[in-house]
Amino acid sequence: MVSQKALQHAEKCRFCWMCRHLCPVQHQTGKELNTPRAKGLLLSMLSKGTAEFDKDMAKAMYECMLCDACVNDCCTGYQPPLFIREARTEAVVNDLAPAAVMQCIENIENSGNIYGAEKPSFGQDGTDVLVYIGEVAACKVPEMAKAYLRLLKKAGVSAKVLDCEPASGMMLADLMGYVQEVTDQAKSCADAINATGLPTVVVLDSYDAEIMKQHYAEWGCEIKAEVVTATAYVAKLLEDGKLTPKAEAKGAGACHDDDRLARSFHEFAPVRDIAKAAGYTLTEMFNKERLAKSCGTAVALSYMPGITTKVASGRWADLCRTEAKAMLTANPQAYLCLSQCVPEGMTLVDLYTALNEVV
Repeated sequence: MVSQKALQHAEKCRFCWMCRHLCPVQHQTGKELNTPRAKGLLLSMLSKGTAEFDKDMAKAMYECMLCDACVNDCCTGYQPPLFIREARTEAVVNDLAPAAVMQCIENIENSGNIYGAEKPSFGQDGTDVLVYIGEVAACKVPEMAKAYLRLLKKAGVSAKVLDCEPASGMMLADLMGYVQEVTDQAKSCADAINATGLPTVVVLDSYDAEIMKQHYAEWGCEIKAEVVTATAYVAKLLEDGKLTPKAEAKGAGACHDDDRLARSFHEFAPVRDIAKAAGYTLTEMFNKERLAKSCGTAVALSYMPGITTKVASGRWADLCRTEAKAMLTANPQAYLCLSQCVPEGMTLVDLYTALNEVV
């Protein structure tokens, strides 16, 4: 059952409409059911015995990006993702989760990732830093990972990538909450990273970085190395003069602040430093930094591609209201989602590839 702590948050959220304007799913579907308030109300009804947890309720709990926009803007400190994740646990345990969600979980059980695919080898066995590629970049956006590794080589950084890189637990946590299976994945991942003995792990996907930095320690599987986001690491290489871009004007672009960099890390400058070094003149979308609108996640795209693509199209609409023609991102999940619906005349840019062109 959903915990008392989660129900406390749900009881408070059910009375409040103050974050509904921030929900990217509600924006695109127009359904009140997709607001954090509605999900809190459903769980409140469940706890009072006036509703049953059925497949329709489970489906509603999965129509959420877990982007934390609602949490970021809540002046009273309540957290809808807390009770939404626990409701997802309930859905999976009782075999009520959507079939597409259960397929993703089955794929993780069989292959370690939602795609049911074997991660490719990147053939890196360096001695300076460990680069954690992650499932999305490895399986769906490998060119971003390769571009990042090329940048490190140009900067004189000897990088290692694990041949059999374990999952961080991030995707399974989004699918079924912070259950034992997630902490087991986290422990395996931390053990593999710690076994390298390298002092720094550079994490390409900020979603992986978030679970490593904010949850591993509380689960007793802390990473001994310093965990650094890939954007922060490359920005520091630029600052230290280890990457020296040549001047090249590429026109106007706007940086997309992905959910975890924006709201878990409050990291905004590095991605913009990379974009400027790559030659872009920056403009800003109206929803930026901590208030950046989600473009969807790879997990959501895997089980509800229609809604996720609509959410991504909403982010493109934000860009179209600026003078920029290029959407700039350094996150593999954002790149994957945004690539589903690039408007005519617009360009989606992987900043690591763009920076490679000028250094």
